[in-house]
Amino acid sequence: MTANWGLGLAQEFSEQGAAYDGSKAGGGFMNAAAAVFGAATNAANMASARTAAGNLVDSAKNGGFTVSKDSANELIDTMSKFVDEIDAMDFQLAAFDQRPSLGGHQYGQLVAQHMHDAANDPNSARMVVKQLKEVLKLSIEALQRASGQYEETEANVVDAVNRTGNTI
Repeated sequence: MTANWGLGLAQEFSEQGAAYDGSKAGGGFMNAAAAVFGAATNAANMASARTAAGNLVDSAKNGGFTVSKDSANELIDTMSKFVDEIDAMDFQLAAFDQRPSLGGHQYGQLVAQHMHDAANDPNSARMVVKQLKEVLKLSIEALQRASGQYEETEANVVDAVNRTGNTI
């Protein structure tokens, strides 16, 4: 992933703007989407990105904006690919669970602890990537709701779980 990928998604949202129903949203969706993905590229703003994505879901639930299924599907596919990439990185990121072995001397132990803390700090790239995954999932949900596909997706999941013998 590159540092500018969030800006690319915001641009893609903007390019898809003709497909959404502006009469309900008053242009707010495009601004909110750009804010979500612009903020996601900065670790200090991740909490506001998650809030903005949550606001998109709430807006979609209340009919605050709509988007065509075709446009929504293109965006959902793109975001889903990023979620899949984040999931694929989990194995590699697990290396940060261990403190690096830098010797038994005091300085090596101090540096190893500092490296471990930095890799697992709430503002670390690792944690930001995990938070970004949640922002992407919320954005996908907002698009599914705005395009009328959420209930259909939810029904399919419930049906699949029920076929396995589990209940929700």
